[in-house]
Amino acid sequence: MQVDHKVVTKKSILLAYQMLREMEPFCGWRLPVRVQTKVVNDASMYGCFEDCPDTITISTAKVWDVEQLVATVAHEMIHLHQHKLKQLSDTNPHDAFFMEQARIVCVCLGFDKENF
Repeated sequence: MQVDHKVVTKKSILLAYQMLREMEPFCGWRLPVRVQTKVVNDASMYGCFEDCPDTITISTAKVWDVEQLVATVAHEMIHLHQHKLKQLSDTNPHDAFFMEQARIVCVCLGFDKENF
């Protein structure tokens, strides 16, 4: 019997998003119930957020375990939050606002801020 060990799938990204959306600090951010999800194999990125429609993309070239998946989805959820607040900059997506939200997310969920 062959076992499929794929961690990063469109469904797993959505499930990570839905779980995180119910947790602090995300539960106070009024994020959409559903987002589109996409899987790519792009060594230049871990993940990305795109609007119209709201889409979280995760790269299997960099993300291959559950811990990385959840942390990367959380990272992209901060960009979604920035977008909803009209604070997402094309030129500097990791601005002071992002860094403060990342600090809060890392404290609340126990992520390593240095690698977030």
